[in-house]
Amino acid sequence: MTNSPVVPLATRRQIGRALLRWYKEHQRDLPWRKSGDPYAVWVSEIMLQQTRVESVREYYRRWMLAFPSLDLLAAASEQDVLRRWQGLGYYSRARNLHRAAQMVVAEWGGKLPKLPKELQRLPGIGPYSAGAIASIAFRQDVPIVDGNVVRVLCRLFALDTDPTRAPLKNTLWEIAESLIVKGQAGAFNQALMELGALVCTPQKPRCSDCPLSRVCEAHRLNRTASLPALPKAAAVTRVRNIAVVATRRSRVLVVQRPQDARRWPSMWEFPNMDVLTKTQIPSTINKLLAPLGLEIQDRKALMSFHHAVTRYRIEVEAFAATKISGKLRPRSAARWVHPDDLEELPMPAAQRRIARALEKSDL
Repeated sequence: MTNSPVVPLATRRQIGRALLRWYKEHQRDLPWRKSGDPYAVWVSEIMLQQTRVESVREYYRRWMLAFPSLDLLAAASEQDVLRRWQGLGYYSRARNLHRAAQMVVAEWGGKLPKLPKELQRLPGIGPYSAGAIASIAFRQDVPIVDGNVVRVLCRLFALDTDPTRAPLKNTLWEIAESLIVKGQAGAFNQALMELGALVCTPQKPRCSDCPLSRVCEAHRLNRTASLPALPKAAAVTRVRNIAVVATRRSRVLVVQRPQDARRWPSMWEFPNMDVLTKTQIPSTINKLLAPLGLEIQDRKALMSFHHAVTRYRIEVEAFAATKISGKLRPRSAARWVHPDDLEELPMPAAQRRIARALEKSDL
């Protein structure tokens, strides 16, 4: 089926009743569902973008302890915000939260706007997040379409074109809006997402446990495995990265990334560089500290590990520079810090892993 389905009123009501009844019984006990605070809903929705629920739980708890209100988030420094976010990845989400909080304080008196169009004026809030906040926090009858909802709707109506492209992308929003149970949009939207997360999963969906199996076209046609018709994932790119942990007089050298860096702007890291082959490692190590006015006299292997970032599979090799000559150039982006202070600096996940290995070493 490729055309937009016209869902009969009786079917819409059947879907709404069955889904809300199922959700009431099977919804997960998640901390952000216990609060009707729009700020808490907003934070949780941003954290849940491209991140699994189980990974978000603890980060959400710690974030709300550090920044329990929108005003406190707006007043925080960017470095503190990034440090609290580290480990969750996709750091632009944290920066956007911070900038948006400052905008809300400046333009809306610290109160998150209620209308989806106004919410979408804020950095990091698109149609999905705006719909989620408006329906869950402000009880507005507006739809949401995330990855879970796409999967449920494509299977429910056997929609077999690419849901990431128009016209189906637009059609899914129209269908989601037509299915909303008036006055209960927040619960209905969460129920749709929950169904996709727990039952209508990407692999091996549990159709026997699905409250919508009786009206599901993909189930009737035995096509759940082929829907939705998503494009092929981007090919994996393999990268080898070399990092140097330089120590001197009980201090360790770290460098702050530029504010306009494509990845991890303003975050801290050990000097590092990508290499094409293992044969480049010795010369790369020698070059890493030269721009800072330092030269490595002696080194040893510290650790190696594999790390994944989106489509990149990164092999990281870290070396300890145990003897260094030269003097750190003034006005460089680098500085010497005590190892105990590394915990206070926002660092990308791979760099944090190296820092924790340093704590356990005898350097």
